[in-house]
Amino acid sequence: MKALKLKTIVAVFAMMLLGVTTTFAQKNSHNVGVAGKGPHGGTVQEADPNHAEILLKDGMLQFFVLDGDAKPLPNKGITGIVLLQFADGTSKTVALMPMGTEGFMANDAKASTYVNAIATFKVNGKSVSAKFKSKAEKSADGHDHHH
Repeated sequence: MKALKLKTIVAVFAMMLLGVTTTFAQKNSHNVGVAGKGPHGGTVQEADPNHAEILLKDGMLQFFVLDGDAKPLPNKGITGIVLLQFADGTSKTVALMPMGTEGFMANDAKASTYVNAIATFKVNGKSVSAKFKSKAEKSADGHDHHH
């Protein structure tokens, strides 16, 4: 009797887990390029109802606000800040400067060494945020480890 009860519990749990992962996959399937790459080659995260893309290029941390179809929005009229968290436990808020017609840059020498970056943009009077984790993490041995 106990074995049957355990099998039933395991089966119910497995079905619940499958339901959650299926829902998560559906909720997060956006028209973003291959492997979550954005139109500029960066990493894309949801910033409901928009998306945000982060890109480290030429040592500069760049951001782009995207629409629901992952198309870049013009940066005119959009403002942004980013909260940068570093491996040493410190953090810093940096105002994002417009760059070109679509992008923003974090004009800070230490910005490219972030562990977490929380970008917040004001789009059409509404505040939208996206959190990014750095792909390269420095470990205790001082080497970059890419995940």
